[in-house]
Amino acid sequence: SMATRRAALRFGIMAAAPIASSPIRSHEGNARSWWNIGGIFGGRHFSGPVVPPRETALKGIPITMYQYEICPFCNKLKAVLDYCNVEYSTIDVNPLTKKQFEFTSKLPEGHPGFKYRKVPIAQIGEEVVPDSPIILQHLLELLAKDKSERARAVAASAKDEKVKEWVVWADKELAVLLFPNLTRTFEESYQAFGYVNDVPGFNMMDKVANQWIGATAMWLAQGKIKKKYNISDEREALATCIHKWVAALEQKDFMGGSAPNLADLAVFGVLRAAEGFETSHHLLLQSEVGPWYTRMAAAVGERSISRVARE
Repeated sequence: SMATRRAALRFGIMAAAPIASSPIRSHEGNARSWWNIGGIFGGRHFSGPVVPPRETALKGIPITMYQYEICPFCNKLKAVLDYCNVEYSTIDVNPLTKKQFEFTSKLPEGHPGFKYRKVPIAQIGEEVVPDSPIILQHLLELLAKDKSERARAVAASAKDEKVKEWVVWADKELAVLLFPNLTRTFEESYQAFGYVNDVPGFNMMDKVANQWIGATAMWLAQGKIKKKYNISDEREALATCIHKWVAALEQKDFMGGSAPNLADLAVFGVLRAAEGFETSHHLLLQSEVGPWYTRMAAAVGERSISRVARE
């Protein structure tokens, strides 16, 4: 299908592209363009996943997520929202100043978001919800009551114990490996922090400071993270982790069978945080996860300009 062919173009190495002038943009902006490495996975032809129809879910509920573009936990939540066709906006937090979090100090003491200064934080309707597992649970409760068949199916899958285990695995084992891989060298760390150049709300000083200072600090901190999680070779550790997921698929299109379930979305979202960077390029070329990732990209769909805006 055309959607599947477009999805096959999503993988590759970052390439420069002009920045759109419109204030409403896809949350990737025009920061990344994808080189076609379709066919490297060999053999199997994908006619397109069999998934429930795409209807807009959670209509009338404003959702805003405070994020870092390369945060795997933020991307996990966005994968769920994108697949369920939920309208939402994102606000990129300045990693150095975190001034976008100033509103949390005005929340009542005792509120779980009071002075909270980590991403993601979501504002769902009138409620401020911190921490990705809590945000996910809140969203699932809303999706379970929605008219969208796809949204209800995702929420229903969250009740399965195996699915719950994989969602925790995505957070506790897979996501923690992305940081040391994205910051493996200074060049890769600098590339990862390049997303700040496409944040509309950052001035030139914000962009320069975050890319240079942020990239340097994270590259220097990489050793501490590896020691904390007992990682000797970050590439090998990530490949081993991915192999566990692929083996568990047992040659099914998705963990959910003919359509993605919450486990698929959580793992895909975490990996999508590295999309377009050297880590992703290496992973998709060197591991067997590529065919599943291609199917997931087609099933989740592109990050529509009508669904995702930025301030």
